[in-house]
Amino acid sequence: MANSYLMSANPLVKKLQRIEETDTQNSCTYAGISRKLIIFTAMVVVGILLNLVLKLSGTPITVKEGITVTSGQAAFLGISALIMMICPFLSAFFIGTIPVTGSLFCVATGYVLSWVAGTFGGEYAATIRLALVLTAAIVLTMSYLYKTGIVRVGDKLKTVLFTFIFSSIIAGILMIIGLLIPATRSFVAQLATNPLLNIGISVIYVIIGCLFLVVDFETIDRVVAGELPKKYEWLAAYSLAFSVIWLYFKILDLLLRLKGSSSKNN
Repeated sequence: MANSYLMSANPLVKKLQRIEETDTQNSCTYAGISRKLIIFTAMVVVGILLNLVLKLSGTPITVKEGITVTSGQAAFLGISALIMMICPFLSAFFIGTIPVTGSLFCVATGYVLSWVAGTFGGEYAATIRLALVLTAAIVLTMSYLYKTGIVRVGDKLKTVLFTFIFSSIIAGILMIIGLLIPATRSFVAQLATNPLLNIGISVIYVIIGCLFLVVDFETIDRVVAGELPKKYEWLAAYSLAFSVIWLYFKILDLLLRLKGSSSKNN
C-alpha cells in the first residue's frame, strides 16, 4: 500500500520543471517528443508479444485450478515486477538512462498486462478492455480540455496535487505504523479491507491521475517553449507514458473493486 501511495506522484515531472538548460540550435520539439512516445508504446507491444512467445514455447504448469503458466512466463513475470518497481526510480535519479530504463519499464508493463489478460481473460476480459477504453478516452478528453483552456495548470491545482501527494504519503506511513502496533492493528486492518473506503480512494486516485495528465501536457509545452536541449525529449515522453500507464492501472483497480463489491452484494 505504501508503494501505491508513493507512486502516485510522477517524479519525472518535477525533474523537468527544475531544468534550466536551453539549446536554441537543438531543442525539444513536439514531433521529437511524439516519436519517443511512439517508441515507448512500441515497447509495450514488445512486452505483449514476449508473453505470447513464452506462452507458446513452454510447457504449461498448473499453478491452481484454471491458472496455468510456463516456466519462462513465471520467470519473466518476476523479472517484470522488479523492473516495474525499480526502473521509475532509476529514471528519476539518472535521467540519462531513460531510453533504456523507460523502454524496460514499458516492456515489463506490456508483459504483465498481457499475462493478466491471458491468465484471467475469461473472467476479467471485459473489465481489462473497458479499463483500456476508459484510459484512452480520458487521455483524449483531458488533452482537449487542456488545449482549449477549459482546464489550466495554476497554483491552486498544483497546491491540490501537492497536498494530496503529501497526505497520501503520511497516510501510508501511519497505516504501516498502525499495523505494527498491536493495539491498533485490527482497526487499521479493517480500514485497509473496507470495500467502500477502498473504492472511494480508487476514485480519488483516478481523478488525481487525470489532473496529473494536465500537468504533463503543461510541462511538455514548457519544455518546448523553453527550448530545453533535445536530450530531454526522452524525459518528457516517458513522463507522459508513465502517467498514462499509472492511470490505466488505477482505472483497472477501480473497476475490479467495483466488480468485486457487486459480486459480494449479489
